Amino acid sequence: MANRQSTIVFALAGKADADNIAPAIWSVARDATPVVMYVADDEVYEDLQTAWWRSECSHIRVIRIRNEGSSKIISRLYRVRWNRWSMRRQLRHHNVGLVVMEWSEGIAHRQVAKWREIAEMISSNFFVQLQLAARDVQVPTAALPHGHSTKTSIIRSKHVQAVMDANSGKLPFADRDSHAAYVFASGYHRDVIVNHSTMSGHNTKVWGSARFNDAWVARLYAATTPAQLPALRSEQLRRVLLFVPKWHNLVDKAQTLQLIAALGAERRIQLVVRGHLRADDTTLSAQDQAKFQQSENIVMVKDHITSPSLIKACDVLIDVDSSIAFDAVLLGKAYVRPRYLQDASVTTIWDELGGAHQTDSLQATVEL
Repeated sequence: MANRQSTIVFALAGKADADNIAPAIWSVARDATPVVMYVADDEVYEDLQTAWWRSECSHIRVIRIRNEGSSKIISRLYRVRWNRWSMRRQLRHHNVGLVVMEWSEGIAHRQVAKWREIAEMISSNFFVQLQLAARDVQVPTAALPHGHSTKTSIIRSKHVQAVMDANSGKLPFADRDSHAAYVFASGYHRDVIVNHSTMSGHNTKVWGSARFNDAWVARLYAATTPAQLPALRSEQLRRVLLFVPKWHNLVDKAQTLQLIAALGAERRIQLVVRGHLRADDTTLSAQDQAKFQQSENIVMVKDHITSPSLIKACDVLIDVDSSIAFDAVLLGKAYVRPRYLQDASVTTIWDELGGAHQTDSLQATVEL
């Protein structure tokens, strides 16, 4: 899409998309392609200053975006700085040939009153503003995924079903047609989304995964230091990492908590428990956390400890449907997927290709 002389802009909203788009930035920037990164998350911005791959990419400029404030007035003032005229100048100044972002709100079929259009040129969401400015100066945009879905079926949670019911049985994703390319990591994920949404599918591409592939995973883990965890006691044979699943993906929370408790009672392992990056989806109550922290076999870890450092430090990964499981498989570590924790209507790529030790009961999981 972009030629060698033009700049590629990458816009990062938060941890999840930064984690998955960084490999794409590394891939193009190490070949001397000029790159500008707009980063709207302070923690991501700070992490990028010391990222291992930055030393291999000398043609990157990182710009911090303040798009939200402590009040509506402050947020509005921040947004004024990135008005449409400013964004157009930025794109022209950097000779931008392509804008890449996560699955942010699209602008296709966007119809607003003239007065509102004028107001939005001065102040609107940065990612929408960037797309509109790119359209004005005829720069194509591409949307990259924030992960690599393992699911081969649509998850009909209560929320998803309610949204589909309100939109004639489809997910309202027509605005995603606004991108020149809407990228999926796999054909099966593209088919699931396009077949169950109002996307036309005309701009969808399957380009594989920038994050979960042999080249990036090998380099990432070579540069990753194992997480500092309590030493194994003499009776503990291995360290097991469990990622708390996202409850809204038709996961049985009560049975998941029962599994954590049962594994925590097993003296032959050290169980390391970690929530998802989108923490609201995997919240454990204060009471549950306190109970697990009382076990000498359970280690509860915080968000600031990276998933790769935990996987490198552990022998076994237990997870339901997060794409991070691909790391464990590529590294040759045992991956356990307690299939019984998720509704039987959900099918995954592990069902088709193998690669996971899938268990169908609490007892089978603990025994494994």
